[in-house]
Amino acid sequence: MAYAVTADLYDHGVPRGSVPRTARLVASVDTATNRLELDGHGFAGGDAVTFRAEGGGSLPGGLTAGVTYYALPVDEAYFQVAATSGGSAIDLTTAGSRILVIPPSPIPAALDWASALIDDMLPAHVVPLTAPYPPIVVMTCAELAAWKVLAQTGAATASLDDVTKAAQERLVLWSKGAPIRGTNAPAAASLATSAAAPRTGSAWSSYGGIR
Repeated sequence: MAYAVTADLYDHGVPRGSVPRTARLVASVDTATNRLELDGHGFAGGDAVTFRAEGGGSLPGGLTAGVTYYALPVDEAYFQVAATSGGSAIDLTTAGSRILVIPPSPIPAALDWASALIDDMLPAHVVPLTAPYPPIVVMTCAELAAWKVLAQTGAATASLDDVTKAAQERLVLWSKGAPIRGTNAPAAASLATSAAAPRTGSAWSSYGGIR
């Protein structure tokens, strides 16, 4: 389970509408096997995809424009689609023409990546965290995921090393109950933990610290 959601990511550096989802032209459709050909499609099982027809084209029988389907990879060049994640391949009754497939948004994968990174940064005895997640963890997850998405679009302005180092320093200080100050501090100063805060019981928890 990711420690942040898409809305958090947009609040931390990713402008809405800036994440491209480039449509790709399907090379062919085999109605006998219900396979669509797209060399190097890169889909994982269960990836959500949509379809539309390029000007003058038509979708294969069994598919509807704009409806979400779920990828069933056959190999690197062929895939099928299901109506539900993990479901059976849809029967494609006609081949259609000029078919465009729109890949999944990179945001969910970026949030999962950031959450796993945070688990690695925090002491082993406190992970995985349970909801509701501490605001500082949500913010850090969103910032890391925002960097990942911006890096994929070529818009990141910092290196991965710089971003992860800042995040780790912030989380280590938070997990120890030290004040969070300076360049690593999140925008909401109220999230900073107090070095004088009690370290045990509900009082320490109320400061945002880990028991």
